[in-house]
Amino acid sequence: MTAGSELQRFGMDLGKIASRALPDVDKVLEVGANKVKKGLTENLQNSRHFKGAAGSITYDRQSGLGSISYVIGPDKYRRGGALGNIAFFGTSRGGGTVDLEGPLAEEAPIVEGLLEDLMGKWGRSV
Repeated sequence: MTAGSELQRFGMDLGKIASRALPDVDKVLEVGANKVKKGLTENLQNSRHFKGAAGSITYDRQSGLGSISYVIGPDKYRRGGALGNIAFFGTSRGGGTVDLEGPLAEEAPIVEGLLEDLMGKWGRSV
């Protein structure tokens, strides 16, 4: 077997691992998205002015060929959702008092660690 054919086989094996690993990666990301959603909801519930927007926090799963992501934030079509932009970013008249980044900053290292563990698990199966 030549080095080129070995490299090609290795690349094909990696592709198979990636597609088999996606369900596990999705589970990790979904748990993380739920925790960030919960954190944002709590931040809004604790806000003096933006409590009414707490029920508007949702997440959407987006996937493509070999990729998964989650978009988390206020849904402007839910009760109080239109206030999300003001609560998190503010306007020239105020707002921007609700912490948007804290829940993500808290959860990101946990998700990254779990994904690294998965990479190790799936890497050993090559």
